Amino acid sequence: MKLLKSKFVRCGLSLVVAFAMTTTAISQERASKSIIPLRVVGYLPDYRLAEFDVSKLRGVTDLNVFSAYPTAEGGLELKELKASPAWTKLKAWKKRERVRLVLCVGGWDRSKHFAEIALSDSKRLEFAKTAVRTCLEERFDGLDLDWEHPQNESEQDGYAKLLTALRTAFQPHGLVLSVTIAGWQTLSRDAFAAVDSVNLMAYDNDGQHSTFEAAQRDLKRLRDLGVPADKLVLGLPFYGRHLTNKEQALTYGQIVAQHKLPPNSDEVAGVYFNGPRTIQRKVKLALDQKLNGIMIWELGQDASGDKSLLKVVTDTIGSSPR
Repeated sequence: MKLLKSKFVRCGLSLVVAFAMTTTAISQERASKSIIPLRVVGYLPDYRLAEFDVSKLRGVTDLNVFSAYPTAEGGLELKELKASPAWTKLKAWKKRERVRLVLCVGGWDRSKHFAEIALSDSKRLEFAKTAVRTCLEERFDGLDLDWEHPQNESEQDGYAKLLTALRTAFQPHGLVLSVTIAGWQTLSRDAFAAVDSVNLMAYDNDGQHSTFEAAQRDLKRLRDLGVPADKLVLGLPFYGRHLTNKEQALTYGQIVAQHKLPPNSDEVAGVYFNGPRTIQRKVKLALDQKLNGIMIWELGQDASGDKSLLKVVTDTIGSSPR
């Protein structure tokens, strides 16, 4: 996903086993005690961490921290994340709130080396080992892969093999695996089968970049490709894009600060966004279709207080029949 800025060190076997048991126990507990009908997956970029107030995350079930880099050797680079003074606080918050913390790998300008890893048997295995080690050491509950984008059939096949290798490595530790794709993107059946969930970026289209009707079409296309509803996570944009210049974007917080808008408004001053009414409709769509969840790009772009789109999301879910 395109960034919108307003700009085992080895560890002892006993430690690894303890981390794995803890992760599995938390995952099982969360699954058995879930009281909401829809997961709320929110992305939070590393460049937001220092300024972001975690008290604003009420209702988020999964926090996807964006983003690590794949390395040429099959490793993971987390230097931006670890450099943030808020990283320790975020891990403490995850433990206190029992929210699933997932590491996102890749993104619009962070996908270099995915192809060479996917096309190499040895690098795929190294990446899977590194991913497990990173999750256990840093207390992540799993990984979200956002390769933008495989360019040919060979890379598509390699991506499926990479996701399958991760699934095999993750299962003994109870780690989750998701893949994030664009609305137009296609992966193989093996790739879809390997993951727990598919995050659909139902935005960044031409013109009105994230309409309700486009979300319906994107979901239908993935269902037609064989992705079950209970794996699909519908993406919601917390930002707007200019109708004719896609590079011109505003966060939802900026939009409402600059304009007084009715709840049913999705367009102002040439910028298309999702207002409260459209966000509500999309959440209801996810509920009606019994999707796995909805996901938000990204939490730092929201407005505050009663104007918050996250509040619209959680209120809509909270008012749905159980």
